[in-house]
Amino acid sequence: MAGHVLAPLKQRVYQELRAQIERGELAQGEKVGELAVSEAMGVSRTPVREALIQLEADGYLEGVPRRGFRVRSFDEQSAREVFEMLGPLDGRAALLAAPHMTEDDLANMDFLCESMELAIAGGLTERYYDLQREFHQRYIDRCGNARLQRALSELMGQLSSRSYARDDAQALDNMRAANEEHHHMLGLFRAGDGAALQDYVRDVHWSLENVRFAAW
Repeated sequence: MAGHVLAPLKQRVYQELRAQIERGELAQGEKVGELAVSEAMGVSRTPVREALIQLEADGYLEGVPRRGFRVRSFDEQSAREVFEMLGPLDGRAALLAAPHMTEDDLANMDFLCESMELAIAGGLTERYYDLQREFHQRYIDRCGNARLQRALSELMGQLSSRSYARDDAQALDNMRAANEEHHHMLGLFRAGDGAALQDYVRDVHWSLENVRFAAW
């Protein structure tokens, strides 16, 4: 029974600390102590410890020997490493999903593309981030490979909305280009061309030229 109680507490601590990091309330290099978090959030140290370990595994924190954890940055090298894995895996998910996409799936993805355009026009960058995650998740859910889905969830979880939340014309242009790619992907899904999808997602959508926009 204790495990069932600890799991929601760990998730609550994880989500709150991750949100603080993404909002910049916990700055790069700042120490995150188990006891301080436990006292601030009013929970025992066990779920806090588990949440901190998970945040380290997900790339938000780094362990410091005998000193606990501190906030790490997600620099261009980190983004490059994620892109190098995401491209092939997301492309494979698209290939596997292509024969199983329904008209409802495609209509939903079309709606998401249009919604992303409105979000960009309105400067709602964090909303754009959420919408593009939904777009990718739609076909990932159809790929039929649970291990691939878990791997993609972990990798995409390292791409933060914080990288979108900046007043940067070049970043907005990058979002517009990315959404044009979403439209192109949708066209390939409609054509049922899984092989072309795999190549396009891997080599264009997750091009290493875009890693600088994912850093934060």
